[in-house]
Amino acid sequence: MVSPRPFPFPLNIGTDICQVSRIYRLLASDRGARFLQRVFTKDERALVPADPPSAHTSTTKPETSQDGDFQALKKHNPLLWKKATFVAGRFAAKEAAFKAHPLRRLSFHDITIVRRALEEGKENPNGSGPPVAVIRGEKEGEPGQTAMVSISHDGDYATAVCLGVEPETRRESRKVKGDEDEGWTRRLGRRE
Repeated sequence: MVSPRPFPFPLNIGTDICQVSRIYRLLASDRGARFLQRVFTKDERALVPADPPSAHTSTTKPETSQDGDFQALKKHNPLLWKKATFVAGRFAAKEAAFKAHPLRRLSFHDITIVRRALEEGKENPNGSGPPVAVIRGEKEGEPGQTAMVSISHDGDYATAVCLGVEPETRRESRKVKGDEDEGWTRRLGRRE
């Protein structure tokens, strides 16, 4: 049997899903601040919505059904739910970035999820724009690499997908024998 040709581009896809109610309960506990410090950089933590009043001191428990109805949590403390939704999306994006960069030994602080400016060189005053993951350079002083990210929320879940690029040094191992002179366009079935 002939070996299949490798995927013709140096790209990797990562995806992750995170349950918002799990993050909500974590943020409402005394472990919430530690979780944020472990997962997010200082700059990222500055973007996390502020703690709602009494997020950690509420004595009333939200009513939940046997299946863990997230709507009860959302009604109990809507501001904390909003914070948990944001954090769950960013957490899923970081996990997706890990998976999109399988050859790197990354930590949570090696990946920063930011909003990309809609036009190069222009700041977005409201912080809007598509999210991107900035992956720390492999060596000290080396520039980081951006990776495309998409974050989505539906009900009790946040999901994210990341499209990452393999570093130039690792691309050489993906080339197929005999393709050295033909280039990437030949692999796509196009003539040069």
